[in-house]
Amino acid sequence: MRHAPLPLPKSSRPLPAGRLPEVLVPGRPFTSSELQAMANDGVLQQLVDDSYAPAATAPTPELRAAGLAAVLTAQLKRRTVVGRMSAAWIYGCAHPPPAPVLLVPAPRRLSSTGRGHGALLHEVVLGDYDVLEFGAILVTSPLRTAVDIAVHSEGRLAAQTLRRLLGQPGLGLTPSLVARALETLPRQPHKQRARNLLTRLAATASNTR
Repeated sequence: MRHAPLPLPKSSRPLPAGRLPEVLVPGRPFTSSELQAMANDGVLQQLVDDSYAPAATAPTPELRAAGLAAVLTAQLKRRTVVGRMSAAWIYGCAHPPPAPVLLVPAPRRLSSTGRGHGALLHEVVLGDYDVLEFGAILVTSPLRTAVDIAVHSEGRLAAQTLRRLLGQPGLGLTPSLVARALETLPRQPHKQRARNLLTRLAATASNTR
């Protein structure tokens, strides 16, 4: 049975035609070793895994998304949404993911995505405004990404990543906005921990003004 692609979310924002970032992967036309050597020489920058871009290309969310799209299978790109720490990386607020975190929107099932090919897959419920389109892949919105980091990550990494998301120009996030979005979620195992983290970040932001 063929599954239809995910419907385009209401809040998606496609990249303008003709402005897709240039990404190189092994075999097009260089080998993995040749690409790594050019990165070592400063000619290329490594994006994630085996995807690279010219060193002079600005490291925008669109470029990082194109780099991740280049190493995902067509099936994963059609049926999943990049989320959590991987989405935070696309927004420039986390390190490149060693294993991409991909969300499978309900009512799809994990089995419908096929093999994960090294990716971490999670079944979730996503709202109409939780997802944005970046070229060939879908990514959780900055607000949904911040909520997911607060709930599903912990310790210093969660605090550092949330702080970067809150401070990133153009994302429009504040501790109170993320806290309100958190309360709209159904019961979560770590919801109180997420509340406490956001309270600490809000207090820190107030003290630095």
